[in-house]
Amino acid sequence: MTAFRLQTFTPAEGLGGRRQSEAERRLETAREEAYRAGFVAGQAAATESHLEDETRLTAELVEAIGDACMTNEAARRHVTESLAPVLRALATAIAPALADAGICDEVARLAARAVAAAPEARPRLRCAPELVARVEGLLAERGIAATVEAAPELLPREARVLWDQGYDRIDLEDCIAQALACIGAHTEQQSEEEADDEQIRYG
Repeated sequence: MTAFRLQTFTPAEGLGGRRQSEAERRLETAREEAYRAGFVAGQAAATESHLEDETRLTAELVEAIGDACMTNEAARRHVTESLAPVLRALATAIAPALADAGICDEVARLAARAVAAAPEARPRLRCAPELVARVEGLLAERGIAATVEAAPELLPREARVLWDQGYDRIDLEDCIAQALACIGAHTEQQSEEEADDEQIRYG
């Protein structure tokens, strides 16, 4: 196999070629400086254009996020406005039934607490006449020794538990009213806050 060897060329100047004149050297230097200046200017222009693009894209992203937040807020507001009447209707319909079902258990719980606090004492319970039999039966089932008295002045969802160290008052009508007021206050407060937000946003 025959080996080939490539010829090496050297600059003509090194071989005694024509030397550049002073004007040519100045022109070459000026050309190199102009090239460097143009490169730097082009790089600066490209950087500025890139930053402008980034700023534009960032502004579009921020605007899109703001639009999404407004859309989410509108959806949340719609859900709240739709849910509030349902909550009020459920509380209005269910709370009285729950109160009627739980009044005796609540009386028994407070009587048991009174007995635990003063084992030697016999608590005295006062409730509406129609609750006396139910309360006596529940206390007997749970082994709680207490005196049950009919109190015509009390409503069917009220009771008093009196013992040596104080007394407890049960008023489930008031509890129902507080629950409904809490739901109303929560939804009304949201509406006021939303109105304030809209005024701040849109003037």
